[in-house]
Amino acid sequence: MSGKMMIIKIGIVVAMLIFVMPIQAAELSIYDIQYTSDPNGESPQNGFTVDCTGGIVTHKSPFGRPRLIIQDPAYPDGWGAIQVKDLYGMGVFDDVNVGDWISLTNVLVEEFKGTTFLQYMEENNAGFEILSSGNTLPMPLVVAVDEIVAPVEGLDTWLVNNHNAEKYEAMLIKVINVNVEDTGYGKAYDDYVLASNTDPNFTCWASDYMNADKDKGLIYHPNIKTGRNFCGITGFLEQYTDQQEGIYYDYYQLLTTSSDDFTIEQIADLDGDCDVDFLDFGIFTDHWLEGK
Repeated sequence: MSGKMMIIKIGIVVAMLIFVMPIQAAELSIYDIQYTSDPNGESPQNGFTVDCTGGIVTHKSPFGRPRLIIQDPAYPDGWGAIQVKDLYGMGVFDDVNVGDWISLTNVLVEEFKGTTFLQYMEENNAGFEILSSGNTLPMPLVVAVDEIVAPVEGLDTWLVNNHNAEKYEAMLIKVINVNVEDTGYGKAYDDYVLASNTDPNFTCWASDYMNADKDKGLIYHPNIKTGRNFCGITGFLEQYTDQQEGIYYDYYQLLTTSSDDFTIEQIADLDGDCDVDFLDFGIFTDHWLEGK
């Protein structure tokens, strides 16, 4: 057999192997799925079925269609968390608990009403594995109110000026030193406005619809009262876009998950400014041994 014929046959065999052996895509981190330069915040993986290295379960929704929030602590500053939805509510996540680290295979990346989801569907042969349990949850990232700024009302619109908050989507974040300015906002009228106590011109929206400690018959957690001050409110961030009754919505909302997400006062905050510093220490020493 000539050298030329040998080369041709080897080439045919290699081509056949490539054809019959599917190429396995590399696993993607949450960051790989979430990070985008798209001004609208759409994932570059939207519409693709992927494997995901996963993250720690920070929340398991007690309401509606079963969903998990998972966060990879390797990316604490942004693009590090994502929502996972059991599309058909088949109970596949019944044995998954907050603090578990799970990885996923064959899940569909889908942009749905502004939020990036990993859709778990049996017809895609989706799967997951609990890699470890009892993990410490990532500390919430403290962000300024104006980093997740409230939308602006226009003609039949409630729209954010930009999508800079997209990097915090699904991540545990915390706003500090805020007050409840007003209630009854958003598509479902269940959002409330949080205003910064240091600059009341800065506001963001929050909602309690995912809060496990909220009475199902109430819209808000009992802590939410107009005019009430909080040293901090923690939750995960969700983008929401929709059109209803002729009004187009595009906004971000901080979703609380439990009563522990509300910090009404700081221990040892003696001057009431929602932090503990040398000013508080000065007040403490001024009153040392009083009444003794």
